[in-house]
Amino acid sequence: MPRRTSLRVLRCLLWLMAFPLVMTPAAAQPLVAPTEALSPAEQQKKFHLPPGFEIQLFASEPDIHKPMNITFDSRGRLWVSDTLEYPYPAKEGTVPRDTVKILADRDGDGTADEISTFVDKLNIPLGVMPIPGGVIVYGIPAIVRTLDADGDGQADMRETLYAGFGHGDTHGMINSFTRGLDGWLYACHGFANDSAPAGSDGHEIKLNSGHTFRMRLDGSRVEYNTHGQVNPFGLCFDPLGNLYSADCHSMPIYMLLRGAYYPSFGKPHDGLGFGPTMIAHNHKSTGIGGIAYYAAEHFPPEYRDTIFIGNPVTSRVNHDRLDAHGSTYEAVEMPDFITCDDLWFRPVNLQVGPDGALYVADFYNCIIGHYEVPLEHPRRDRSRGRIWRVVFTGKGVEKPPKTAPPVDPRVHEAPLEGLIELVGHANLTVRTLATHELVDRIGKAAIEPLVKLLTSNESTPLARIHGMWALARLGGLDESHIERLARDPDRGVRVHAMKLLAERSWDTSSLVREALADPDPFVRRAAADALGRHPHVDNIQPLAHLWASAASHDTHLAHVARMALRDQLLKPGMYAQARALAADDALLRDRLANVSLGVRSPESAEFVLEQLKAQPAVPARDDYLHHAARHVAQEKLAEVYGLAFGWKNLSPVDQTAVVRALGHGLQERGASMPEEIARWAQRLAEELLSASDEGQVRAGIEMARDFRPPVFAQLAKAAGADARFGGLRSLAMEACAGYESQQAIPLIAGVLTSDAERMNLRQHAATLLGRIPDEPSLGELLACLQTAPERLAIAVAASLAESRDGGEGLLNAIAAGKASPRLLQEAGVVNRLRMRGLSDFDARLAKLTAGLPPEDERIGKLIAGRRQLVAQGHPDLAKGALVFEKHCAACHRIGERGAKIGPNLDGVGIRGVDRLLEDLLDPNRNVDQAFRTTQVVTADGRNLVGLALGEEGSILVLADAQGKEIRVPLDAIDQRALSQLSVMPANVPDLVDDADFVHLIGYLLSQRAAEQAAK
Repeated sequence: MPRRTSLRVLRCLLWLMAFPLVMTPAAAQPLVAPTEALSPAEQQKKFHLPPGFEIQLFASEPDIHKPMNITFDSRGRLWVSDTLEYPYPAKEGTVPRDTVKILADRDGDGTADEISTFVDKLNIPLGVMPIPGGVIVYGIPAIVRTLDADGDGQADMRETLYAGFGHGDTHGMINSFTRGLDGWLYACHGFANDSAPAGSDGHEIKLNSGHTFRMRLDGSRVEYNTHGQVNPFGLCFDPLGNLYSADCHSMPIYMLLRGAYYPSFGKPHDGLGFGPTMIAHNHKSTGIGGIAYYAAEHFPPEYRDTIFIGNPVTSRVNHDRLDAHGSTYEAVEMPDFITCDDLWFRPVNLQVGPDGALYVADFYNCIIGHYEVPLEHPRRDRSRGRIWRVVFTGKGVEKPPKTAPPVDPRVHEAPLEGLIELVGHANLTVRTLATHELVDRIGKAAIEPLVKLLTSNESTPLARIHGMWALARLGGLDESHIERLARDPDRGVRVHAMKLLAERSWDTSSLVREALADPDPFVRRAAADALGRHPHVDNIQPLAHLWASAASHDTHLAHVARMALRDQLLKPGMYAQARALAADDALLRDRLANVSLGVRSPESAEFVLEQLKAQPAVPARDDYLHHAARHVAQEKLAEVYGLAFGWKNLSPVDQTAVVRALGHGLQERGASMPEEIARWAQRLAEELLSASDEGQVRAGIEMARDFRPPVFAQLAKAAGADARFGGLRSLAMEACAGYESQQAIPLIAGVLTSDAERMNLRQHAATLLGRIPDEPSLGELLACLQTAPERLAIAVAASLAESRDGGEGLLNAIAAGKASPRLLQEAGVVNRLRMRGLSDFDARLAKLTAGLPPEDERIGKLIAGRRQLVAQGHPDLAKGALVFEKHCAACHRIGERGAKIGPNLDGVGIRGVDRLLEDLLDPNRNVDQAFRTTQVVTADGRNLVGLALGEEGSILVLADAQGKEIRVPLDAIDQRALSQLSVMPANVPDLVDDADFVHLIGYLLSQRAAEQAAK
């Protein structure tokens, strides 16, 4: 079940380290560079490149400011989206100051000598794509087309193409416009924002946080391309038409598969699992900006068909070689291509120019990223920016390899015959620009020459690839051409023929199915994707066979085959045909059931149910059972129950998985649990709670928490001081809190007020009492305030602040001298109180805190004390690794240790001890929007707080500070609000004892790049 997987990886103490979206530098770089800005000439001397390469200054301030995205037009000019406003949007009522500029190198000396502003008054522009007569650009709040109607070199017409884009997080907006050979404009949707763009055809897509999508240049249609990633910033195509993205905080490079889901914070996949990765390292940074595939001849052979990515955190341009394993590339880490001793170097976008040079947009800044320091930090630079040009000269190389000279072919000047020649150019950028020029400028007059190109025995494969796309877009490609191209001797031509067929509406499915047996895996993958867009019953068996025959290392081929097979089943009426087709083929039925998890319909659930029934002796797959219970038609539910009862002979823990799958599926469809299953849940809970095995007891507590069978007495025993397994008491108390409050309050209050209990358990008891806003519960919390030590009092105050009555009681207790006013300096308390809408809150707050020393002083003392503890301690890195595994590895990864879903902590030690202490001891200091908690007040008055993971049918799913699931029926929610609070617990020192704290900090500090560790 996808949601349970996502919850398991949330259970960690270092969740706050997800807040900065770029955070793991490879070298010892502070979050704010202590150095001053250098002039472009001074900075140029600080670069290091491989022998034979030279870096040239193409443009800099004051001609440009902060470059975000760059791209080339057919005139060889570089277009730059340039900002002064970032990171704050221009204030309402003011004129935005941002622009799109055009940079041209007229004399060919490698420096822009003609710089003009094409469009101004933009608000943090990002994506930029030149078009005939103008440019398409994103700037808050829309994607607009701007045109130069009078020919004076400046835009005088603006038209909104697509609107509805969120911009609450300005470093996660629309970016990286990249035009494909298909004529569509591809783009990234960044972190944390919510958008709902629609085309003029009325088709709308909804985007939350990381996505990629594509759109028509005329505003007519917008479509999903992929789902997920955290903060993609950078797109590029390779010669085979594979699209790559650069992403912050999942993996640096993805080869994107149309329709696939990729990891993002807490989000589920589509039922088929996440799209496969192609890289096992992260270049010691989770902050990546810009990506370029080098397909030209100006660089030496070892740099061709490799990938460069910008790393603004480490002030480097990273380099990866691509090794093919079937149709799956493995990115092999190569030495960094560019390093810089100037800590202000921030490469955020890369492009290969028509001249074969690599252009690098440098967001020159002393601040390492967006969230690392406050946005209003006084040293955040707004005006400096550079664009660098990297060329190969051969200087310093004894025998420089033969390379092409960096010459711009000026595509826009080429006549028809010249463009026909240029579509076979060795530089992918040139031939792509020539392809668009044929369509945009030449039009129908290019059809006949293109037909001759495709039918000529002397044309090159590259020319045939680009020629076919141009001819197809002009409407001149017929079926005879397609048949010839689909059987071309060159695999690249065949790959693109399949990609083109995916976009076509005529029936050429036999050609595509034939290509599923092509000797080249890239052709097979492209053919599978094409069939995914054109469902037909005849596709089912070939796609299933392709999946079965895919080599184990070819993860991309297998995933596309599975998605394509799933997509066949999305067509109405297809399940009946698939059922008949698989009647005598058990293996096909199994594969169809597997991909049916990605089809949310009664038909898919019935098919999965049939597959489960066909294998009654096999222990139930809980994901299959969950899918059936969630989606099967109402009249079929009895069959689901009957099947589940057949597994009552399994072990108690396995039975628990069955019951939970059923229960969660029923919850999500808004149905209640039948009495017989409720009794089964009760029997299981009783048996498990009485077990002598800790794992079984945990399963029993979770069963009781989720479904509340009448086992309160056993739960209370598991939560009590004499519990057999002390490590489960917190979980058992939480389960008790979900029962009748009059039973739970005395038990939990007893833990809260007992000096013999561990501090972290008492703090958790305070949190649980706050979820029960009855008068007795609030009374216990208020009574505890009078004698509670500071660490406990803070937890009690925060818990009281979860409700209006509790907040009033807290303020009154402080006013009466029964609680310390210092509690009102805690961000976690004040932010909660502010959400309650208490009368005259600000005035009361000011009065009660008048004369207190600043809160920063208290936090400073706390951090100073911990710093001294760390300084005087003797960390054992091996023990620190064990602490990391216990408390952090469920969602964070260091090297090969831990899960990949949460932020990768490779290199986190570079943040230094002070920053790590701040993150752990003051978690509400800087809260990223993606990790703000959601507060829910239910109709029966319960207060629930957690990280919102999403809605599953009729259920809102939250995760609390311990990563435990909170499932709330949507129809039971009275109020729902987003807070400014972190989901990370604020009591880390109470959860990790002093010795382990020292070991953990020591272990985290040891995580630095290899070259830094060697110093």
